[in-house]
Order: sequence, then structure tokens, then C-alpha cells
Amino acid sequence: MSKNLRRFVPVLAGSLLLASWAVCNDAHAKLVVAADSVDANMATDILPCHRYDGMQPQGTTNPAISTCETMSPDWGKFRERLAEHGWLIQGGITLGGTFDLLDHGAHPQLYIGQNPTYRANGYVAATYDLSRVGFAGASQLVFNANVQRFSYAGENPTGFAINSLYVSQRFNDGRVQLQYGFEELGNQFYGFALGTSSTTSPAGVGSSIPYQVGFIFNKTAPEINLRLASANKHFYERIGVTRSVDPEGAQADWDHNNFLGLKWHIPGAKALLINELGYQVEAAPSQRMIWLRQGVMYNESRISSFHGGYADGNYAYYLVGDYQLFQADAAKPYRGFYVNVKADYAPPDRNVYTGDIGATLYVLGPFGQPEDALALGYTFNRLSRSYQRMQQASGIAAVDYSRNYALSYVYRVTRGVYLSNQLSYTVNPIPAPKQPEALTWMSSLSLSY
Repeated sequence: MSKNLRRFVPVLAGSLLLASWAVCNDAHAKLVVAADSVDANMATDILPCHRYDGMQPQGTTNPAISTCETMSPDWGKFRERLAEHGWLIQGGITLGGTFDLLDHGAHPQLYIGQNPTYRANGYVAATYDLSRVGFAGASQLVFNANVQRFSYAGENPTGFAINSLYVSQRFNDGRVQLQYGFEELGNQFYGFALGTSSTTSPAGVGSSIPYQVGFIFNKTAPEINLRLASANKHFYERIGVTRSVDPEGAQADWDHNNFLGLKWHIPGAKALLINELGYQVEAAPSQRMIWLRQGVMYNESRISSFHGGYADGNYAYYLVGDYQLFQADAAKPYRGFYVNVKADYAPPDRNVYTGDIGATLYVLGPFGQPEDALALGYTFNRLSRSYQRMQQASGIAAVDYSRNYALSYVYRVTRGVYLSNQLSYTVNPIPAPKQPEALTWMSSLSLSY
């Protein structure tokens, strides 16, 4: 067992003991499952489309938009007929671009927006009620696939992939959730979307460290994760195991996978373990939203060291918190002012980004628009001095930090149509070679059906 894995094991064991203790004690609190709040309101909801929301994927930190908020909630009764047979199908299209307002264009392009950068994504998602075929508990089959295209190859690979194909089962009134199959664990841990809403994700919490240490994205990987909750479902423990991203990077991971993204093994990409302990309370009348979580990740893959040779795996720690400062609408308690703070760490001898801290003030439902979101964020990234010295020894000017300031607004144009805009100012936009400050404008249009 490697030294870093031995470091991970006592943290994991201690967290498991705490989770087990919490499940057995009524004085401690609950794991919030996204569908639970919908289930609790189904009896009093007057809109028929809300009953479909209880069929959306369970346990994700980035839940799908409500079916009532899609362009056609009922699909001319077709969605109702699907639901009668246990199916829910949703989808969407996103078109966007990022532009450098200071005209720093370069060839070759070195970062997103340095030259006008465009992207397009179309996806379809489906769930099926597996209890209809004998699965225990509240069980689902979850499927998601997309086609994506990026004008700047350094942003993301272009093509088709399956992003999710897994089974999710809940037991003991949702206090135990087991998930297994193929999935991106970034959708299940950390919480990258403000307010845990997919409509606010363009203004979400940014950190490259979990992905740098091994979170897979674009395509999927085999995984299993278990979430346990205390008796009143506020405290929770979540443990996951998956295959890490290819150590050569996102493009290599894409190229070495198969067309569908369902390849079990990729050479060099070994197990990634993650453990998250958290406390979460949903917004309700006279109850403010709070979500605190801390996590540890360990990647067993061999990672190149800036000191030469290979490092003994890779690891990261994170601490993230969201708190609702005050509520703006008693009838819609999620509306109000929030603050998000986060800190991440990874060892500097094998990671370009070795630490970050950040804070974001955001408003859900600003200016009397209940589905809009406004965010103002700051992030400071510490870059590895070892990486900097390695680059300088090769005659390349590298930086040891970067700062980012971002102002974002997500505007609901009409039902199922959202326009997102973000203005970002970044000091040292890439690690090397050193570049002037960047002022970029990002716009995207999302259609949900």
C-alpha cells in the first residue's frame, strides 16, 4: 500500500465510523436527495408536470431543470404516456461563445476566449423506474448522452459520448443510496452548480483541482458510490470509487476510450477513491439553506513528477460551503442572497494548480425574476513553484499564481429558454508562458425540452 493511500485510509475509516454513528442517532441530521423534496410536495402540487420531477435522477448535485420549466412540459400528452410506463425523457441544446475584449488573439490559441471560441452541445437524458421489474427500494436506471463540438480543441474534445448509464437505488426512506454503473463522479460530489441547480451552472463554483487530480469528464467511467444519512437526513457520508481520467489528459482519455465512452479499462488510468462528509439543509419557510462539505480524493495512477520520474499516486482535499444569508420570498424560500466559499489543495510536486481559495456572492431570483441567478465571484489559484522552476529551466516564463473576478447573470427568457452571460477578468490566464491580463465575455443560450 502506497504512503498516500495509507494517508487516505484512516480518513476514510474515521468518516465511515462517523456516518455509521450518525445513521443510528435521531439527534443527527439528513442527506438531502433532490427528488425527496419533490416527493414531499407531490400531493399538494396543482401542476401535473411536477409529478414528473420525482422521476428525475436521484442524488445528483446538479439536478435537471423541472419539467414544468421545459419548453413543452407535456409534449402533447406524450410525456404522460411515457410516465405511465415508468419513463422520463428530457433533453436540451446549448450554444455559446467566449470572446477576449482586450484583443489578445494569438496563433496558436492558448486559452479559452483568447481568439473567439465557440461551443455547441446537445443532450438527451432518460430515467426508468426499475421497481417495475423487481429492483428493491426506489430504483432507477439513469441514461445520458450528448454530442458536443468546440472550436478550440484545448477546451474539450469534440464528438459523441454516453455520459451516464447507471442504476441508483434508495433504501430506508432515502437515508441509504447505492449507485453503480458508468458515470462522471463530478456530478455526485463537490457541488459545482450554485444552489445545486442546473440553470445556474454557468455561474457555478470553479475549481480545476478535482479534475486535475482525476475526475473524469466528457466521457464516463465505471463507478460505484454509497451515500448514508443520519436519522433526520442532514448529516451525510458519501464514498465513491471510479476509474481516474487518463494521466495524459482529457483528450487522451477521450481518444483511448471507445466510441460510446463505456470502456472498462484505459492503460495508465487506475482507481480514484473519494470520500465526502457533509451537512445539508434545504431552504424552506423560516429555514435557510446551508450545505457544508469536505472531501478527500486519492488517485492510484502513476503521475509524472516535476522533480523527475513518477510520483506515488495523487491526492486532493476540498472544503466547500454554501449559506443562504436571507430569504427574499416566503412563498419561494429558495429565493434570496447566498454566499459560497471554497478551498482546495493538491501536492505541488505533481500538480500545476496546487491550491485555491474563492468566494462567491449569488442571488437566486434577483430583480423579481424567480428563475434568474446573479453571481459575483473571486478565485485565487496558487500554482506549483516546482512547475514554475521546471518551465523556467527550459527558458519559458511561468507564473506562480492567478486571480479571477467574474460577474455572471443567468436570465430566463421564457419557459425552457435561458440566456447566460459572464464577464471575467483574469490575471495570469494560463500557467505558462506568461500572458497579459485577460478580459473575456462568455454568452450561452440553453434550450430545454
